[in-house]
Amino acid sequence: MDILIIGGTQFVGRHLAEAALEAGHKVTLFNRGKTGPGLYPEAEALVGDRDGNLDALKGRKWDVAFDPSGYLPRVVRQSAELLKDAVGRYVFISSISVYVDSNNADENSPLNVLDDPTSEDIPKHYGALKVACENVVTELYGERGLNARPGFIVGQYDSSPRMPGLLWRYNREGERLAGLPHQPVQMIHSRDMADWLLKAVEAGYHGAYNLTGHPIQMNQLLDTVIEVTGEPTTITYTDDEILKINDVQPVDGVGYWVPLEAQGYMQANVDKVFAAGYTERPLKQTITETLAWLRKDGFQNTALMEKIAARAISLEKEAEILAAWHNRVI
Repeated sequence: MDILIIGGTQFVGRHLAEAALEAGHKVTLFNRGKTGPGLYPEAEALVGDRDGNLDALKGRKWDVAFDPSGYLPRVVRQSAELLKDAVGRYVFISSISVYVDSNNADENSPLNVLDDPTSEDIPKHYGALKVACENVVTELYGERGLNARPGFIVGQYDSSPRMPGLLWRYNREGERLAGLPHQPVQMIHSRDMADWLLKAVEAGYHGAYNLTGHPIQMNQLLDTVIEVTGEPTTITYTDDEILKINDVQPVDGVGYWVPLEAQGYMQANVDKVFAAGYTERPLKQTITETLAWLRKDGFQNTALMEKIAARAISLEKEAEILAAWHNRVI
């Protein structure tokens, strides 16, 4: 296939580029040329800006366009309209956050709607904006469009503070703080995601797919992390109350912890995508690969470490909460 990736040099797009190149496809990357320029010399590089400068895409044709970097419907519409007659298929990377209630949500469950259609406040309206982006793709492409709804994405090149922050905390000796041991955690390795998306295009899949793994339990995740790091680490499980009163950030604070009322966010229905051939690598392999990348490159990345410092709990704060937990009156 002749493939266009809008982006392609950061995280999800980077895994898409690698998967496509390794499979022997012809790849074109369209981006501003600021992140990882020259990263894939075997791919064609087109420089522009998806918000207002798409000239480099004009007069070209591709079999499929992958859009892993769209957050605003106004911006997604620019590329989707320009490419409508230039690509066979358009694949938009949406989010599991599109649902009003993610608990066992399947692809037909109620979706978030923007109260103010003109709003571009991404942190406040992330899920609803992704829905609006999906609607643009469906409107313009119909059965030539695919809206993939991933859950928490993990793997090498991760620029979020979630899994990198969790592994940073566990990559050392000591006592670690956690929430409840049986909390569900649902995630997807970015490369597994990329591999399935390429197969989905070849198979002609269209419409919406919840693209994430089966839920696992928190203690399974953390036990695997300790096994992989090889550090003499112990886990102290606590409860929602002590994490809330200490203002621990859900998801990022101590690594995928969410309070009980939000746990449905980690239990989306994935029957459709697994029936369509999606497979996920073993958890231990995911952790091993991610930690190896972090130890080699990620922990030396200033921008990533600043995100971890801003969102993940500090080791000092963790020690304070653990002391309070051990000294509580039962």
